[in-house]
Amino acid sequence: MLLRPALPHYFFLVYLLFQNVAYAENFSSLSSPALTTTVSQEITTILNTKQNALLARANFEYRAEDVDALYKTTNYMPLWLGNSQNIADVLTLLSSAATQGLNPEDYSTTALQQKLPAVQLLKPESSADLALYDTALTVSLMRFLHDVHYGRINPHSIAFNVKLRTKKDVDFSQVIKTAINEGKITQLAQTIEPNLQQYRQLRSALATYREPAASLPSSEKSHKKNKVKKVVNSTERITKIELAMERLRWLPETTSGQSIIVNIPAFQLWAIDATEQTNTPILNLNVVVGKALKNQTPIIMADMNSVEFMPYWNVPPSILKKEIMPKLARNPGYLSGQNMEVVSLKNGGMRVRQRPGGKNALGRIKFIFPNSEGVYLHDTPSKALFSRPRRDFSHGCVRVQNPSALAQFVLKNQEGWTQDRINTTLQNSTHHQVSLKTTIPVLFFYTTAFYEQNDKLTFYSDIYGHDATLLAALTKVSDVPDNALIGVPNEPSHTPTLEPDDSLLSSTQPPAHEPLTP
Repeated sequence: MLLRPALPHYFFLVYLLFQNVAYAENFSSLSSPALTTTVSQEITTILNTKQNALLARANFEYRAEDVDALYKTTNYMPLWLGNSQNIADVLTLLSSAATQGLNPEDYSTTALQQKLPAVQLLKPESSADLALYDTALTVSLMRFLHDVHYGRINPHSIAFNVKLRTKKDVDFSQVIKTAINEGKITQLAQTIEPNLQQYRQLRSALATYREPAASLPSSEKSHKKNKVKKVVNSTERITKIELAMERLRWLPETTSGQSIIVNIPAFQLWAIDATEQTNTPILNLNVVVGKALKNQTPIIMADMNSVEFMPYWNVPPSILKKEIMPKLARNPGYLSGQNMEVVSLKNGGMRVRQRPGGKNALGRIKFIFPNSEGVYLHDTPSKALFSRPRRDFSHGCVRVQNPSALAQFVLKNQEGWTQDRINTTLQNSTHHQVSLKTTIPVLFFYTTAFYEQNDKLTFYSDIYGHDATLLAALTKVSDVPDNALIGVPNEPSHTPTLEPDDSLLSSTQPPAHEPLTP
């Protein structure tokens, strides 16, 4: 199991109930101006050193800016020691971290709970210890909220090349201050968690999957055997849900219009239009993705800017070298048999491309969204593969089962592009490219737990081993700097790969087209 269970909330809350009177009695004496000034000085010292010895991770350098901004709102006076209920609420929130798929011990929750009785007995003159505890609560709370909102690792460090946010989209100091004023500290996590229905559904499912193990029958041997099996399955599914929630935290704010999502291990595509009514069916298509062992489809985010009918297939150098050249050596007529041609470029280079037609590897339509990996969505002449339960057969691009339906979705806001026109164009043998008036975000995602249509939670096999990679990364508990999670606008971390420019061809004569076959 990914996370250790949280301490029982009930016993902790009962304990706090009986301690509240003592907290109020001792901490009220902090109202002395001289003592408050001393504690404030100690708090400032801790913030300057960015170290807190009460925490398992004493160095809080990467959360220091947010912590300092919060204390600045109180002129560096204690945030928690003057109010026992607020302390109880913070510790309750941290102890419930598992409900967000996180580990309470990553935030020194048990240590802070155990330290509390000793802090209660401190004299107001023990300003250094009081400041240490107050700032420890704040740092742990800030770490927890930061993890809930942004995630615990830099996705690019494990080749999860989603677009980063372009700016900090949460003012944690203001959010916490508002929660303190409104008495809503225990609700902070749900206030700043990803604003995605998928995330909320997974959080709810996580709570459900944690319940059955204790209530399964165990009086008979057969029941015990079934119980073990169900517990193992439940544990695996809990892990998948937790990893799915982590990946959703990495995504920037979603678009309010059209978007296309491919979940790689599900072998499925969803085309979503946020402007449509909630009960409008979502276009859901089967897809073929890259081979697990050597041609994995990358995780990317990019903007679709054009659709190409009757596309040429510009053979990638790797495929040309590893697959086509050996075949050509054995059969000199291989290229012509595959409707391929060698094209000379004005810059002196050469490339092999496949003409539009029935044998074209891209089928009759290609959806282009420039990206660093040079992948795209496209049709295919190999329709039989879509009926297989496991569909990882491509070189990395994603083949779509019903490209006509996807074209209708993509072009529905493009003037003049009716379904009839799309069908007619698909039957034509002429190459034709359409630039989109408004780009459409495309996400090649990877999650092994996902809510499909009709609120159905489905679990998938980890075909690329990405779950194992993420689990390994999450064992290294550390703070992630904001600059690793927030990119610079208009400066992508990877340069998009553009399609080869046919204007570089040395010949201006169009190649002969092979008639389309049924």
